[in-house]
Amino acid sequence: MEREKDTMKKHAFVLAALAASVGLASTAGASVIFTGSGFNPEGGVNVAGSAAFTISGNTLTLVLKNTTAPRSTAQGNAMTGVTFDINPGSPLLSLTSTALTGGANLWTSKTASSNSALLGGSWTSVLGASPLGEYGVSTSGFNGRFNGGSIALGNSAPNYGIVSAGTFNGTNVSFSGSQFPFVQDSMTFTFSGIAGFTEAQISNVKLLFGTDGTGVIQTVPTPGALALAGLAGVVSVRRRRA
Repeated sequence: MEREKDTMKKHAFVLAALAASVGLASTAGASVIFTGSGFNPEGGVNVAGSAAFTISGNTLTLVLKNTTAPRSTAQGNAMTGVTFDINPGSPLLSLTSTALTGGANLWTSKTASSNSALLGGSWTSVLGASPLGEYGVSTSGFNGRFNGGSIALGNSAPNYGIVSAGTFNGTNVSFSGSQFPFVQDSMTFTFSGIAGFTEAQISNVKLLFGTDGTGVIQTVPTPGALALAGLAGVVSVRRRRA
């Protein structure tokens, strides 16, 4: 018993150190952030973005952000989806909410925007015949990878996709595409059905840009984030056994 208590203390100390190193206030529900960048042939330039996953009880929250810089208005550089795996296990995820992240806007033209848009139905979580991962969301069919027919708001094109912050500024900016509206900066998605799983089980996260199927960007987790999530689970199990 004393040895187990000492082990628990050591894990707690390491966990606290890891939390401080990645700037997290607590270990419960700590987000795991995946980032990626690369060349998108459809847009002809480099693109970048991030996907942050947070699990709390039966809810999985996913925050998608387009971080492409220098920002581009090429149609193929709108972030149109993300796919990911959860291993081991196969939870039955259900998309329950689609919304603007705080500070984001929905641009309905080059000069008009809203920060209170209703976006339910503009993205789908129904994967098509040849998915890139077990789970995902998309605002387009993405070359058959998703079931575009399940999108009620929009036309399964780049519209309702995410462009990077500062792409639109209220002036008549040059834009090579015409698929308005666009979300500027970030979107938040929530899923149910994740109870019993941790952030450390999320892997193979791919960011999708454009619609022709070539804009697939592989990501990597933020250093230390997965280790922190995994260690938090280990400490939790040990505490329940004590």
